[in-house]
Amino acid sequence: MHETLVPIVVVSVLFLGLPWLIFHYVTQWKKNGGLTVEDERLLDDMHDMARRLDERLGTLERILDSQDPAWRPRQSTERSHDDDWRRDN
Repeated sequence: MHETLVPIVVVSVLFLGLPWLIFHYVTQWKKNGGLTVEDERLLDDMHDMARRLDERLGTLERILDSQDPAWRPRQSTERSHDDDWRRDN
């Protein structure tokens, strides 16, 4: 009896249990895959806040540059690349 029970269990797990498990989670991922309206609004608010903070930082840096050009100890190439990106956007 034990010799016939093991193959039946293995076959049923492979051909019934595993596909069911995969299809179950694929269905769950598709159902919960999108953003809610509240999530989209929160992302928009965070994007606007980040843009405003970036503008404030740029304004502050321009003010400090005009009042004291040596306030930065050393401007690296990475920082100047960030400034170029900020000016482009």
